[in-house]
Amino acid sequence: MFDLAKAVSASTKKEQQDTGPGGCSLFYQSPEVHELIEEICRFEGWPAPECQRESHSRIAVDKLQDLVILELNQSNDVVADARRFASQMPNKSGIVVVGKENAITTLRELKAMGFYYLFWPVDKKEFTDFLRHVHSNQKKFSGVSQNRKAKRISVIGTRGGTGTTLIATELASALAGSGAETLLVDHKYLNSNIDIILCRKDIIKTDVKNIAVQLHELDEDAAFSYLTPISKRLHLLGLTGNRPQKDLMEFSHSIGDLLLRRTNFIVEDYSASVDFPLDVAVLAKRSDMVVLVQEPSVTSLRNAQRIMEQLGKITLPNGAETRLLTVVNYHRPDGAFSLNLQEMQQFLEAEIDIVIPFNKQFAHMVLEGRRLHKQESGKQKPLTALYQLINGQLAPSRTSPLSLFKEVFKR
Repeated sequence: MFDLAKAVSASTKKEQQDTGPGGCSLFYQSPEVHELIEEICRFEGWPAPECQRESHSRIAVDKLQDLVILELNQSNDVVADARRFASQMPNKSGIVVVGKENAITTLRELKAMGFYYLFWPVDKKEFTDFLRHVHSNQKKFSGVSQNRKAKRISVIGTRGGTGTTLIATELASALAGSGAETLLVDHKYLNSNIDIILCRKDIIKTDVKNIAVQLHELDEDAAFSYLTPISKRLHLLGLTGNRPQKDLMEFSHSIGDLLLRRTNFIVEDYSASVDFPLDVAVLAKRSDMVVLVQEPSVTSLRNAQRIMEQLGKITLPNGAETRLLTVVNYHRPDGAFSLNLQEMQQFLEAEIDIVIPFNKQFAHMVLEGRRLHKQESGKQKPLTALYQLINGQLAPSRTSPLSLFKEVFKR
């Protein structure tokens, strides 16, 4: 017998699922927002929200729902606090920020981050319609959420042996340790030593001859299958093969591009020891940030100046300038280099952002599998500062390398 009540109930349930989120995570600061979201979900028949009081503690990313609501009504800087959450949020989630800042700049900056913004106070109907709108955009991959893509960071060495691969690896590890899904891309296709730096002798690079499909036929799942898991949130893309270096780079770029929605950061290691010339203009257009690694030598400094001049001439499609961070790595003892920090800055006509002092224990730490950024102590933490600058946080002030030698790293 046809059960009319059951049919109506099933139809209503399907309609609710089609017009509303299948799950919601709420980070709240006030009981008003908490109560309103729970009331909306009960009234609409949506699943009960998973609620947590907003704090500065790490987010349990694995438990986040498709829709995330972040209340920042008590925030002094909505954009800065939202940015703190951004790197921990899955790019496939729809993020709604609720705040009291009634400024067009707030709306614009959150939109650029891929976040929706709802000005508080708001009534139940308006909030419900807004959540339906976000849910609809998520299903169609449209709207503001299209901006939720991985930040791409190119780490470029000014000459071989400056520690570019080590710095790229430390940066990727620190980002992953903060809760961000991170992809490390090794562009040294032959004779790479990244397995030593990662202390993973079991790493086997993917030979491109084993990639059965054409580049244009790859999808996200296929691209992800070529990655090597390093830790919970860190994966490595390392290719090799008897193909021209240009082709291998094209493969790496294509795979990385397919994973822009699956990761928060893509850190690409362009060590100066790669076997092909780098096109700085192409890298700048592909990157959200360039980290330029140099040593206090004349050759390294001249190459750094050349790269900085090239970057300065590049106009990006959106009219913005390429964001550049400069790193000086003292990978040899004091006195081994011909230039000091002041001379380098005078020559470059720019401040150096990060100074990494020499430490004779580095090699032993790396071979023991100890990540260097975790060994930093004292007020000056250069590798931690680099990670913080990449992540949009304020880094501690920098002092001269001589004052760093005894305090930066644990013994």
